[in-house]
Amino acid sequence: MNLADAKVWIEQHVGLEQDALHVHVALLLYLSAMFAFRRGWRSPLPFLVVLGIELLNEAYDLLKQFSQNEPLRYHESVKDAWNTMVWPTALLLIGRYTNLLADRGADTATRTASPHDGRECEPVSAQGGIDPLPPSS
Repeated sequence: MNLADAKVWIEQHVGLEQDALHVHVALLLYLSAMFAFRRGWRSPLPFLVVLGIELLNEAYDLLKQFSQNEPLRYHESVKDAWNTMVWPTALLLIGRYTNLLADRGADTATRTASPHDGRECEPVSAQGGIDPLPPSS
């Protein structure tokens, strides 16, 4: 079974249209890449994994059309790329430029190490700054 046959088999047995499969597989790949590479929502790596796989998939589709002397359906490739990349793009942009996907489980009541000088610090103050603790004797 080659890749084209596998794609047809999946489409027939899952009961979803090809466009919907592109969306679902993209999200599955995105989340899998996040976990496999231990990256968060802000990292472009999961996005790039999905993009790379999608570009290879569309190149395969066009090469198959070319090898069978069929007309190249570029508009289908563009539509597939859109369906595949819309949610990974949205998640990357939301993760990088908003706090909607920020880790809310961090305990802000505990003291943390200062990223600047290694001294122990109080949590972020109400005014938005970090208040260093006096050196311990």
